[in-house]
Amino acid sequence: MKQKILTLAVAAALTPMVAHADVTLSGVVQAEAASWEVAGGDENAYWIDSNNHPNSEGRQTFTNDVAGAILNEGPNGIQFDFNEKLGDSGVSAFGRYAAGFNTSDNNGLDGKAEAWAGLKGSNLYMKYGTLTGAYKSSRDNVDPWSYTSLQASGTGGGMTGETFNNVSSTLNANNRRQVAPQSYTYFHSGVNQNITVNNEYLVSRDSTNGMGIGLTNEGFVDGALELGVKMGGFIARIQGVLDDRSNMNGAGLLELRYAAPNFAMWVAGAYTDLDLQDRVSGGFTDIKDTVTGETKQEEDTSGLANWKVGGSFKLGSLIKFGLQYEDAEIGAFENNPDGGTYILSSLELGGETGLTFAGWVGLYRSDIAENQRMLDKDGSQMDEDALNWAVGVKYLFSNRTMIYGGYRQTDSDNDYRDENVAVLGVRHSF
Repeated sequence: MKQKILTLAVAAALTPMVAHADVTLSGVVQAEAASWEVAGGDENAYWIDSNNHPNSEGRQTFTNDVAGAILNEGPNGIQFDFNEKLGDSGVSAFGRYAAGFNTSDNNGLDGKAEAWAGLKGSNLYMKYGTLTGAYKSSRDNVDPWSYTSLQASGTGGGMTGETFNNVSSTLNANNRRQVAPQSYTYFHSGVNQNITVNNEYLVSRDSTNGMGIGLTNEGFVDGALELGVKMGGFIARIQGVLDDRSNMNGAGLLELRYAAPNFAMWVAGAYTDLDLQDRVSGGFTDIKDTVTGETKQEEDTSGLANWKVGGSFKLGSLIKFGLQYEDAEIGAFENNPDGGTYILSSLELGGETGLTFAGWVGLYRSDIAENQRMLDKDGSQMDEDALNWAVGVKYLFSNRTMIYGGYRQTDSDNDYRDENVAVLGVRHSF
């Protein structure tokens, strides 16, 4: 109730100001086509389809998913920003309303986006509402393909994200994989899938469905209060989720960042004390205990956290490179609360207009426990480490319009997580 009162109080105080505020409109329209392949060509990644035929899931070409982009959270949206000086006090009211949309299967303005209101002075500010997570705000500085299907977060494995090629498997009473009826639907649709591999055991593919949303390099946080300091190129912000109805109630996020014309450096962290173990473990242990009749062990209810440190540097006007280290328990590549570490490096060659070459390489080292690992067709445990990379070219007609194309690949020790995608796209901002 306190959070509801706070929300209503802020809205009531700021609504009259909006009528007299300066309002600006901006947005992004982006469309992609992708040729995508998952687990194709790897010996351990073959499964038996519903007609009892071997299938390694050949390439599929598509343009549509729920976010309005292919394998990323989707950049499409329109945004209204308002700003109103409050007399001679040196304080201004400001706020934002944004809505996402889909370029390939448009159903109107129905995407997740920011909506908040706040107050700001010369150096201090506060805002409350649905916010971009402070943890992800630096991602553009290190990922040259951010918000495209070549990005390092999400399915790429180069940074934490909300949607990726998550794979889990079930055990029967003899600790062998459980055969079950076969069905398969692409994981990016957000629908769970069951695949019988080698006619021996069941593999389930699914997306994270927004678990830990906003605490990784993707997503937004609802019902959050942000307090921040801006002094020149230095930004310090802290966010706390206060709304009892939010899935991330009790979460906190922190960012320290300094940006200059030729370089930027940042440190960020995200934490929640909620018990997310059941939500992110894929149910592997629970299924085993149910089948074998073992007593369910008490879950570890300790908090989960992500943190990262990184920097980007420009050499002249044509060369930019970035480097970031991330330690994560939320949104990790194999969707396991033990998490892992990421090292991401990136390079861009080109100017603000014309032809630009860009790429990144991500190295993931998993901390997944041995009893959580999948087995290959010979019964041996598979590691979860992965090498991920993307390379492509952009042609910038202006600062607002570009076309692009490229290729991204994930090569994991667990063959079921392998994927590659070739992308063509166009983007315009206004």
